[in-house]
Amino acid sequence: MTLFKQANAKHAVVLIHGLCGTPMELGSIPKALNDAGYHVHTCNITNYTATSLDKTQSIDWNLWHEYVDEAISQLLESYETVSLCGLSMGATLALAVASKRDDINSIALLSPVLRYDGWAIKWYENLMLIPYLLGIRHWSYKESEPFGIKNIELRRRVIKSLEKDGVSQVGAAEISARHLYTAQKMMKQVRNSLEDVATDVLCIHAIDDETAAPRNTEEIMAKISSETKKVVWLGDCYHIITVDNEREIVTNEVLRFIQKSIKSHENEINYRKVSKRSMLKDRR
Repeated sequence: MTLFKQANAKHAVVLIHGLCGTPMELGSIPKALNDAGYHVHTCNITNYTATSLDKTQSIDWNLWHEYVDEAISQLLESYETVSLCGLSMGATLALAVASKRDDINSIALLSPVLRYDGWAIKWYENLMLIPYLLGIRHWSYKESEPFGIKNIELRRRVIKSLEKDGVSQVGAAEISARHLYTAQKMMKQVRNSLEDVATDVLCIHAIDDETAAPRNTEEIMAKISSETKKVVWLGDCYHIITVDNEREIVTNEVLRFIQKSIKSHENEINYRKVSKRSMLKDRR
């Protein structure tokens, strides 16, 4: 699903929201990128996006991966570069894709999750998948306060939306056991393949993230092979940093990083062209 299009854009950005969420989670990022002249593709992935859940189909994170991978390949047929921006499990999915490709210009990881280990995660919640492995699979994890949001007023609006529609700006009211199990499998794969990520990487993480502790970003930064990598720490947000108190900082940092990465890419191409001309001239 593409919400924003730029007819004359040279560069594209793929946006991946969180697990069982919607593009609303991305806040002002899609519009900011579009206003800056980029083609914006927001993902609508079967059995990942809240509006595309199908209980009759099996859930496989490789199918999520295939969707993003195919979207990138199609976009590269029309655009000079493609960047990724993912929130929460969307950031983890972006890392999974980036570990298998060398043609992604940059990735912005917002509250990336390698493990559910934030301060609001109780010790016994990591044991909740044991019943699933024993065959008890028809249950869901119900989201609860603070819903990834530090801003009190926004949190109240989220509660009203969840009570009314079962989904809000920050995702669905609950996540099924099947989704949690699949996410755990993807996180394990990503943890084991971080060294294969070599593109430009930006990580933005709240130090008070209640879902994924800051050590998730620290591990990513320590293990990826990228030459260009940047971390931005936030002090007044929880997990859903795209709509919380420091959302403007998040949007601006993402935009600047993608712009800088594209400029670097263009300079490298121009340098290669000049070097090639110089070599041909010397041969003559």
